[in-house]
Amino acid sequence: MGNKQESKNQAGKARIGAIGENLVVAKLMQQGWDAFNANCTIKNYKSIDIVCLNADLKENGELWWKPKASLVQVKTSVQTNIPTGFSIKETLDLDYLQQMVKGPYVFVSAKPKNSGYSFRYFVISRKQFINLLYVAHQYYVNVLHQGDNLELSAPACISISWLEGKPEFSSRNHTNFGNPVSESCEDKWENIWED
Repeated sequence: MGNKQESKNQAGKARIGAIGENLVVAKLMQQGWDAFNANCTIKNYKSIDIVCLNADLKENGELWWKPKASLVQVKTSVQTNIPTGFSIKETLDLDYLQQMVKGPYVFVSAKPKNSGYSFRYFVISRKQFINLLYVAHQYYVNVLHQGDNLELSAPACISISWLEGKPEFSSRNHTNFGNPVSESCEDKWENIWED
């Protein structure tokens, strides 16, 4: 019985993830940009969910003729802490994050309603994402849980409150961890084109 329930939960998570990705494609296209889901050709493409092109912006240097491209990762959850696809251990290695993060992230917060879901979109640039992930988890491991025996292979999450620019660490009463996101990135679609 347990395996059936686990399989149903996994299918539900996959479905909400697919819904989030498709909604983000639609939102990007509403901005006047061309976007397609990379997972349509390769299931769960590594580090990239959506390829977005902006014909009004051009690449620099010798590629001046080429439209600006952005490789977007989408993370969707019904929880207030959204898994990032990285482990806590990986977030503590800044060089690793700089190598593995390919572009901006869109965090989709899905809230169940009677007739489905309501969605909020938090768009964070590549640089903002790396800084937030690194600073928050350094604080989590070295300050909040200093001396504790943490499971560093556990998933690293991003709190919606951090994406709203709030300084607190979850709902706990601790000092500001130095959130590098100083203002809400909700619906900040221009962050798609920032490093």
